[in-house]
Amino acid sequence: MVRKSSFVLSFALAALVAAQAAAATAERVGPLPSGPVVEAAQAAAAEPPTAGGMVNINTATAQQLQLLPGVGPSRAQAIIAQRERHPYRRPEDLLSIRGIGRATLNRMLPYVVVEGETTLTRPAPAAPRRPRPAP
Repeated sequence: MVRKSSFVLSFALAALVAAQAAAATAERVGPLPSGPVVEAAQAAAAEPPTAGGMVNINTATAQQLQLLPGVGPSRAQAIIAQRERHPYRRPEDLLSIRGIGRATLNRMLPYVVVEGETTLTRPAPAAPRRPRPAP
């Protein structure tokens, strides 16, 4: 009986200490931020990054294609050569280009379309790469 009551007493004391620590932390930190600025920041974080436009891979010039992350002069020429043989039906068709793999395509996807105008006017920011684990 003594063990059971000491266990209950220890548990109640631990709960009381945890509640006091939580209250002290809330006093130091203050309330969570809210309002229109926080809502705008959360909405912006949910949207894909844009540099002010898109690139239509079926009509873009070599210079416009080079605005895409991971595309230089040789890849731009390869994209143009491929579209002259077979127009792109979807952005994932870029995987047929040598040197464009899944990671490069994922960095390009927010800026690539297959219909409409090319509106990208400055280089698109590349998404940060994840560091590779040490061997």
